[in-house]
Amino acid sequence: MRNRGRLAAFAVTALALVAPAPAAAEAVSASELVALADQAVDDEAARERLLAVDEVDGRPVAVRVALAGARGKEIADRARLIAALASAPPQAAPAEARAQAHAVLDDARFKGAGLPRPLEKPLAWLSDRLEPVIDRINDLGGGVPGGPPVAWTLLAILVLLLASMVTSTSIRRRAIAIEREQAAAVPEADDPHALERAAGEAEREGQWERAVRLRFRAGLLRLDRRKVLVYRPSLTTGEVARTLKVPAFDEVGSRFDEIAYGGREAEREDAEASQQGWKDVLTEVGRK
Repeated sequence: MRNRGRLAAFAVTALALVAPAPAAAEAVSASELVALADQAVDDEAARERLLAVDEVDGRPVAVRVALAGARGKEIADRARLIAALASAPPQAAPAEARAQAHAVLDDARFKGAGLPRPLEKPLAWLSDRLEPVIDRINDLGGGVPGGPPVAWTLLAILVLLLASMVTSTSIRRRAIAIEREQAAAVPEADDPHALERAAGEAEREGQWERAVRLRFRAGLLRLDRRKVLVYRPSLTTGEVARTLKVPAFDEVGSRFDEIAYGGREAEREDAEASQQGWKDVLTEVGRK
């Protein structure tokens, strides 16, 4: 009986291989790829060379991605699948490429013992629902210059941008929440002098990040009192830099972002640099 889950996994992997790529790290023919894969089963040097291949018979192929997780004889099996797809006629439509992948995978060497039974039905269910989505995207890609590969690339870029936006927003909200929590723990949290004293206490206790955050808030409040800007907890370093236009703030803002939003662990020198940096910022602002 055909293992549908294994078939779907190999087919989706194989059909995702052919896509635009940068200059080849190593270009080989389909037969050379198969021969190299046979050697790679027992030869680590051959395996590294195989993973460096990104062009087969003149077509860009992400071999490293296609062979991810493959071990032993499975390396050679996947390589034969890649070679079969790479040597297909360039004008082959996505549906024809999938049919070829199914035909290659019908070979007895791909049937094996199968996946554990608990995974068989979920993978088959997932395959049934992914196939119409893949077909739809490939159909839409037919109207895009470059065809489906370009459509898949654009979709991947969109997903990455959305993920980056969500992550950045989550990090910033968390950082603002931390700032508010720390400010609430300081008497007279809107008093720059009180914040400076709290920052000094934090330094003595080795709380370098807290010292940096408190001094940053104190600096912004001083700028607010000088009517240089209007302070609010959500004020970004970019907004402050565009308002101030003083070189001294670039270093202060960059260091704060690395610690508050970038996750870098603060050290003693960060707290000291923050103290001196804000003195320089206020001095430069006063000269304008």
